[in-house]
Amino acid sequence: MKKVSFFKVALFLSVFSLIACSSDSDETNPSNSSTPSNGWRIGSTNYTTVFALRNVGQPNSIGAFDALPNADNLNSVVVLFNNTTGIAAGTYKVVTKPDQSDLLADEIMVSPNTGYNQTTGQYDKQYVTALDQTVNAVVTITDGKAKVVVPQIDIISYPITSSSVTSNFAGTIVEQ
Repeated sequence: MKKVSFFKVALFLSVFSLIACSSDSDETNPSNSSTPSNGWRIGSTNYTTVFALRNVGQPNSIGAFDALPNADNLNSVVVLFNNTTGIAAGTYKVVTKPDQSDLLADEIMVSPNTGYNQTTGQYDKQYVTALDQTVNAVVTITDGKAKVVVPQIDIISYPITSSSVTSNFAGTIVEQ
């Protein structure tokens, strides 16, 4: 099986116009605000899931979107599981690795994205989990549908450069 970089997931999604977004709020300000029960928070901005589905751009993934794919101002988050063991109930360490195939059975990657432009097919910001994180997410399965609860983690805009933006993320992603 051909290895596909985790960071290419966002590109794959945009090529197929699955995700688009825009945010007018300050995403860099940490917040003590609560996380939506079916959505996520980046900094002080909450996003409510309109729909979520499996295998978004990659097998063993769950993608959540705050609007329909053709809508303007769409925001998204993708959760990637190990590409061999797949999605299962349990506790997972939230990590950043070069590729989905590098994930251990007890690890997941979380990729929030904001500012997608339908015309250019590019995000304003793509994020990855900060490398120094030691946070565990909890996954439950009910009637075959996954629910991923990620406590607050630090994230950094990707690609990582001297101008990268740091923020935080927390979410409850419920597969529909």
